[in-house]
Amino acid sequence: MKNSQFSSHHRDKKGFTVLELMVGIVVFTLGFLGAYFLVDSASNASIRSRDEIIGANIMREQIELLKNLRDTNWVQFRSWNSIALAKSPTELDKTLQTNNYYIVTNNFNTNKTIHIEKLSSFSLSKEIITQEFQKINSPIRLYIDTLGRYSHECTNTNEKTNFASFVHITPLTTTNIQTATSIPVDRSYKVEVFFVSFNKGYRISSMSTIITDWKNQ
Repeated sequence: MKNSQFSSHHRDKKGFTVLELMVGIVVFTLGFLGAYFLVDSASNASIRSRDEIIGANIMREQIELLKNLRDTNWVQFRSWNSIALAKSPTELDKTLQTNNYYIVTNNFNTNKTIHIEKLSSFSLSKEIITQEFQKINSPIRLYIDTLGRYSHECTNTNEKTNFASFVHITPLTTTNIQTATSIPVDRSYKVEVFFVSFNKGYRISSMSTIITDWKNQ
């Protein structure tokens, strides 16, 4: 009788130990997963913050490049919206054209300090942007050189990034209150710069301003 009670008690104790082990494993697994997701979330937040800072600087820089080009055109007695100082030899347009997308970037390796290139068959569609980004020598992709400078210039020494940027030029308009119609503002553009990060997904941000020929208005 005593042996039977001892055997039953021994089995209960052994079963309880296995149960404790299983609970411990579950608790450890949940704790590990929680810590992993916490670290991953913090890492993603850090990447987003870094990309936002880089994007803001690049967008501001491209706006300043367009303003500098306009100011240089004034000094050289050119049309305020001329791209003669920045366009490629194959570009037929002599001025910025509204309702078009452009690449605007510093040009560190030639006499032309600014490079402007019009994008064809382009839109704000996520699919179109992604397809354009994935092309070999994609014009919208940003590269970083050995001095840490970003540009759209693809060379053997420049390193690819997971960033893209482009500019959209549209007419600046005002609204007629009485007729509720849009009226174009003469010698003025609305400029919207877009920055896209493909780091761990797809994130697009933008910054806008107006550029005018205010000296001659």
